[in-house]
Amino acid sequence: MMTILPILAAWLLWREPVELLRDLSDESIQIRERASAELHRRGEELRDLLVKSRDRTADVETRGRLNDLLRRLDADERIRRFGGANRVAGFAASLRSDLWFGSGPFRLTLEVMNVGGGTQEFPGIAAWDVELPDQDLRGQGSEGRLSVKRFIGPSGLRRTVWAPREGGARTPVQLQPGESVRYEATIEARSLPAGDYRVGVELFSRELFPGVDDNLRSNSVSLTVRY
Repeated sequence: MMTILPILAAWLLWREPVELLRDLSDESIQIRERASAELHRRGEELRDLLVKSRDRTADVETRGRLNDLLRRLDADERIRRFGGANRVAGFAASLRSDLWFGSGPFRLTLEVMNVGGGTQEFPGIAAWDVELPDQDLRGQGSEGRLSVKRFIGPSGLRRTVWAPREGGARTPVQLQPGESVRYEATIEARSLPAGDYRVGVELFSRELFPGVDDNLRSNSVSLTVRY
């Protein structure tokens, strides 16, 4: 068996796409799985062929395998396009704002995506600290920090304000590769002086993922406060 598998793998690499599609209905599970892996490896170049084959086939099992391939390709594309500053424990975090300029309020959405190779559980976020130019608003047991920093100009003397933790218990969620969960926050612009700001989110990975040292950080978004 150990000598047959490499030969089988090499043989599949040279197969034409239509032959690989036929192999998806082969009686051998090894041939089916390796044909599926090779079609997935060739990726987007075969998408149109996969869609046409799925729509034309009368075999329910083959259609199911083609649907699974297309779902995996869709997930790969979402992962490729996803932003974020870094990836930790198979997750990435992307931040966006509904407004970029004005007097607010600025409504922020943090999206956390499973960018790993299999199903993973994201532990959830119940509360995060807020770091403003002149103060830190902190709560016991927060899972992350939302930072609002000025591009240019003094930040002021920052003071720390401790407050009771807001929010409830974390809600874990199972995510397939390419799936994500969203969290929202609001910045009241009138609490800030007019100016240009950079906003980002940092999740405390030690609180969320045991054994991980590097924090999960989002991309930064730019906000301009004008009254």
